[in-house]
Amino acid sequence: MQLFFTYGVILALFSCSFACSSSKDQSLSKESLLNCEKIADTITEKTAEKLKEQKNLYLVTTGRVTKDDIRMMLMGFHLYQEVDLKEARELLIYAVNEYLLDINNNEEVRPCLHEYPFTAKNVEIRIWIYKPDSIKISYISAIDGILTFDLPETRQTICKESYEEALQTVFSQGNDN
Repeated sequence: MQLFFTYGVILALFSCSFACSSSKDQSLSKESLLNCEKIADTITEKTAEKLKEQKNLYLVTTGRVTKDDIRMMLMGFHLYQEVDLKEARELLIYAVNEYLLDINNNEEVRPCLHEYPFTAKNVEIRIWIYKPDSIKISYISAIDGILTFDLPETRQTICKESYEEALQTVFSQGNDN
């Protein structure tokens, strides 16, 4: 009886390992991948529109990393206002979270994603900051789950932290966003 139970558990785990990971192991056809890329572009455009309305971010570049599926999505923006480190951190966290929400809440794109749900390691946000008179930070980015804040002209990094650390900092400061 115990042998049958053990065999049943092993068989169930073995079966689940194939069934649960089938979407990851199977490649999308070229036609399906093209359709997935269109869906991803639509998500990116909608997120960019929201970020322009809510945070004055102007989309200048988009992209995605694909092989047999979508592994990463990215957006780059221009911002025409001065921000300090606290505001830059909040802006990046907000942009990453909005993008992730829009991606992960879209059921149509889920079969196209290399992994679901997408996390901060699956999206890139780059923001170039322009304010001629007094730029404090010239470039901020969230790439591979790491937020980076650079000074103008020298591109010297003044702060580098994980997405999780930045998120914790934002929430500990009582930010409503």
